[in-house]
Order: sequence, then C-alpha cells, then structure tokens
Amino acid sequence: AGLLTPLLAGLWPVLQGVAISVREALNAYGLGTGRYGGRLLDRILGRVQGLPRMMALALRNTFRRAGRVALTEITLVAAGTIFMMVISTHYSFNETILQIFRGFGYDVIIGFEQFQRIEEVIPLIESRPNVDRAEMWVFYTAKAQVPGASGSGSEYEIFLRGIPKDTQLFEPQLTAGRLLDPADGRAVLLNQKLAGKMGLGVGDKIVFDLSDKGESTWTIVGLIFDLAGRDQNTAYVYREPLNEELGLIGRASVAEIRGTVKTLEAQAAIEKDMRDYFKSQGVNLSFTNTALKEQENANAQFSILTTLLLIMTFLIAVVGSFGLSGTLSINVLERRREIGVMRAVGASSLDVGFIFMGEGLLLGVLSWLQAVPLSILAGKYFVEALGEVIDFPAVYHYSFTGVWVWLAIVVALSLLASGLPARRATRISVRESLAYE
Repeated sequence: AGLLTPLLAGLWPVLQGVAISVREALNAYGLGTGRYGGRLLDRILGRVQGLPRMMALALRNTFRRAGRVALTEITLVAAGTIFMMVISTHYSFNETILQIFRGFGYDVIIGFEQFQRIEEVIPLIESRPNVDRAEMWVFYTAKAQVPGASGSGSEYEIFLRGIPKDTQLFEPQLTAGRLLDPADGRAVLLNQKLAGKMGLGVGDKIVFDLSDKGESTWTIVGLIFDLAGRDQNTAYVYREPLNEELGLIGRASVAEIRGTVKTLEAQAAIEKDMRDYFKSQGVNLSFTNTALKEQENANAQFSILTTLLLIMTFLIAVVGSFGLSGTLSINVLERRREIGVMRAVGASSLDVGFIFMGEGLLLGVLSWLQAVPLSILAGKYFVEALGEVIDFPAVYHYSFTGVWVWLAIVVALSLLASGLPARRATRISVRESLAYE
C-alpha cells in the first residue's frame, strides 16, 4: 500500500503533465490560466453581488482550478461523511440499547441464593421505599438442542427466564413472531442470536434438557434481541409451566423491581436498601444490579468500536487538511504576480491573508455541505451493514449533533490548514512578486 498508493495517486496528474503541448508549456501562466472566466461557473460567480470585495475575491478564486478543488474536496467530504455516519451509528446503538432495557421494564434486579416463596417476598419488596412494583422471575441454566439432534456440538447452553403471566414489566422488542400469550403452554421467546446458531425460527420446536428434571419440548413463538447472558443464549418462557417442569410451584429466584424515580441515584438507593434489608432478614442475595448500570456497560462495549472508527475518521480528516494546505500553497505560488498587483494598488497584508483564509474556509464548508446529504443517504445502510457484521440489529437514528460537531471540526481544520499559505502570501513583497517567473 505504501508503494502503490503514491504511484496511483500521482498517475493522473503525471499523464496530464506529459500531455501538455509545447505552446502551452511555453505559456508563462501555465495550462488553462488564459481561459479563466469563460466557464459557466466563472460567469455565475461573476454575477454574485453585494459581498465585500475581499470576500467576493475569495469566492471567485476558490474555483479557478476546478480539478484541483475537486481532488481536495474528495478527502474532506469522505471524512465528513464517515464521521457523521459513525456518530449516527453510535447514537443508533445507544438508542437501541435504551429500547431493549425499556422492554425489560425493571430498575433494580436482585437474585436470591435460594428459591423463595413468591407470595411472601413480593409484599416485602413492595413495602420498601421508592418501590412501585416487584415481579418474581425464575432464572435457570439448561441445555438446548434441536429435536432429534445428537452428538457433539448439538447441545447449546441456554439461560431460561421464567416470567409471570401477569407481568407489567416485560415488553421486549421482537425481531420476528409474536409475544407470549397467557393461553400458551410450552411457548418460548428465543434470543435471535441463539436461534441463528441452532438454525431455528418461529414455529420450530426446541428441546430443553433440565438436568435431573428431564427433557421437555417447547415451541418458538417469537424471536427477540437481548444482550443478557453469555453469548446472548437466553430464552423467555412463562414462569408457571417452567416451574411445573422444575417442581418449584410458587417459588422464584430473582426479583425485578420498578422504582418510582428513574435516576441512577434512585436505582442505586433501592439496590442498597434491598441488600441491607434482606441481610437483616437473614436472606442471602447472589447478585444485585441496576438497569442504568447495565445499560452503561452495554453502551461502553459498543463505544469501543465507534471510538476506533472515529479515530480512523480523524486521521482521514487530518490528511484532508494537509491536502487543503497543499492546494492553497500551490495557489499562492501561482498567484504571486496577482498578489503583487494587489499590494501595489493598496491591498494590505490583512486583505491578502483574508482571501486565502477565506478560500480555505469556503472549501471546508463546501465539503460539509456535500457530506451532510451523503451521510443521511448512506448512514442507514452503514448501520445495517455494521449491525449485521457484529450481530446487533440496531434501529437507525440519524444524529444531527454529529452534523454540527463536524461543521465545527472542519471549520477549525480549514482555518489551520489555510493559516500557513495565507501567512506566506502576506510576506510576498511587490518587488518579489513582479520579478517572479
């Protein structure tokens, strides 16, 4: 890449250079300079009225070398498009994770070391401060396989979640099929990732090996996306039929709690209160957690990916700013005589510097204007493609924050990139510029 990329990048300008005729080569002003003003774009810009003189000069001079401008813009437009797509991807991932946790409905979750009687534990939890509702769930680790399958690799570890039929908390986002119905018997909502690994879909049967409780066959009625469990090997069934299989009627091992206040501090307070309360009652807890902490952990995992993409985008933007600086430096060299004439008729160093700084800023803003619609068009496909690669079905949300952040970045990069060429232009004296060949 290091050897071929510079050669390929230089191929077209070299071919253009060797194709110059003798007459054009002997022209002191170079190829195409004499034709400036005859193009449609030149005539359009020439009709722009009402701008300050220096601003009008910067606008018209920016497009004198359309081919050079186009090459400079490509990198900046690409960087802006990718940046806004990555920001939208990050926003889409966070919003999807938020929707997932909203579907589970709890604020605090606590696990008991031993199965507890449901009718005894729920009133105790709901009597505590800031608790709105509590539901008892069954968490159970089992093995799953396709009916009739056997041999090594046919079994998969699965984390069963038994939910109450009268649940008011559990409203997951479906990716296929339907939700559980109280009239269902052995029906299951299966994590779509596990379903994909097992080659199962809605309507298929799945066999659960409940260890010493034997095997039972269930019907998949829906697929959901769930970040819980190792490798997302989760399945959701109604608690009552699962308890019948396990011989644990009226008992559960996990409490999911909805609080009255939806803040991290409020959730942490409920979590601490639950630990202290059940410790005082002599009941041991195996784990406790809050929804917002789990959500932050999930966001952090995907933030690693988007951060790496943003670093790559920043490198592209830096390369683009170097290209912009190089373009403006060439413009300064080609227009030394013009700069001398301007200085001779009274233009100050500030005026000359303003023209080149204006050109750089205009090119940066122009790249932003082109990148915005491209990011809107390509962002959805980028999120879908990336989600497919990492097996994360994110719901696309465009981030307008990224639009304004990139505008600030590209303005800063443009001003920095044009600073050195503008400084060189202000140091050109009338004598030097008129003597320049």
